[in-house]
Amino acid sequence: MALISLLALAAGCGRVFGDPQEEANRAISRANEAIAEHNRHFERARSTYEEVKQRIESGEDPSGEREEIRRARESMREARDSLREARRALSGVQELEVDPAVKRYARLLSEAMEAQLAAESRELDFYELLEEDPALEENRERALEILEEVSRGYERAERSYDAARELAESNPEVLGSGRERRGG
Repeated sequence: MALISLLALAAGCGRVFGDPQEEANRAISRANEAIAEHNRHFERARSTYEEVKQRIESGEDPSGEREEIRRARESMREARDSLREARRALSGVQELEVDPAVKRYARLLSEAMEAQLAAESRELDFYELLEEDPALEENRERALEILEEVSRGYERAERSYDAARELAESNPEVLGSGRERRGG
């Protein structure tokens, strides 16, 4: 599963002086902070998710992990709140008079975050199903279908993050150095 990636753009946006660029810089900085918070919560949920997923796929009974599953679900909800905050921070960039590459970058990241949120929503469905039926005696097929949807959703998000990274790398004078920052 892909983790959130955000390119460090603050330095690039700060190169051009003026209110719109400064506002874009602040928005990107706020998004970076919210994404870092998302990544911390996401990692907490991820370790439990991976362990339970492996148990299910191998046919084992994860029923002894009920409290861990509940905590993973709560961590994922907190992660989603932080990611929504990051998406809100970037939402105003489209109305600013800034370089089109900055707007496109913000749009690509917003699309990636939307795909990430959708995948995380399905992941929460998985946690809830697991809490209802920890051994997945009656819901094993449904759980495996959800896990496959989650995987496809994270792949879609990663493609959008990759497109944003490529845009930054091809426009370093506008979008910073193009260095990727991975959270976790």
